[in-house]
Amino acid sequence: MKKIRNRKGFTLAELLVVIAIISILIAIAIPTFSSQLEKARLTVDAANARAASSLAYSDYMLYHEDLGGAVTYTFGTDQEGNLFILTHKPKDGEAFPDNISPADGTQITAKSDALGETQLTVVIEDGSITENTWLSAIADAA
Repeated sequence: MKKIRNRKGFTLAELLVVIAIISILIAIAIPTFSSQLEKARLTVDAANARAASSLAYSDYMLYHEDLGGAVTYTFGTDQEGNLFILTHKPKDGEAFPDNISPADGTQITAKSDALGETQLTVVIEDGSITENTWLSAIADAA
């Protein structure tokens, strides 16, 4: 008499092939995902830099246009993560805090590796933006 065996499950070879295929797919996907994540962080930093430029330009036009010369703005974030002017310094003057005390806010930090510890500052001179440290660093990284 012949014994009929019900075959249930997978053989070891089949399982190893499936694991190898999944490992190859993961090895391809991880570098792609991490580079896309860095691009997203760079995009967030660029958006913050543009917002800082707009905020500094508005402040300059409202309060410093009549002074002339360069004004350097440094930026921070409050507890909720909102961008604000931490200090501004007129040319040949002392830096002074803006509408929020430095104790209530912290220096804004970059999300991307390309910017590292670069401080976000915007310089406006005679009504035009002459420097934005983050936009300059992003342009150099690209």
